[in-house]
Amino acid sequence: MKVVFLEDVRNVATRFELKEVNDGYARNFLFPNKLAEPATAAVLKKLDAMKAEREKKDHEARKHLEELARKISATTLEFELKADKSGALFGSVNKESILKALRGHKLVFAERVDIDLKYPIKEAGMHSVAIDLKKGVTAKLAIIVKKAE
Repeated sequence: MKVVFLEDVRNVATRFELKEVNDGYARNFLFPNKLAEPATAAVLKKLDAMKAEREKKDHEARKHLEELARKISATTLEFELKADKSGALFGSVNKESILKALRGHKLVFAERVDIDLKYPIKEAGMHSVAIDLKKGVTAKLAIIVKKAE
């Protein structure tokens, strides 16, 4: 039986995919849980409209993320950390503090971002950190770590 998936089903199909499945699987699992519909002409026509709407939303989201990436790349965050007499810093700059600073500068709100920082920054100076904004959009954020006076 050919069905159109309305939701992602792990190891079977993704949303809006047209696929052949066993009759019993479709009737007993997919249809009752509203995970798929039979592939009729009306459903296929509706599927095309849903795909077009999804592509439009994805394009708008990507455009928003690219604008956000430009703003982040043009921003420099400064962190002041206390230091002892020899110049060794107390504390570090980690992913959470960077995310908090981005939110404080009103650059990131509800967007999910992945900060590519393998280890917390423990040295004074200029650092560059990659920010993954999803959907293939990334930005480079400049971070300056200073010793507090």
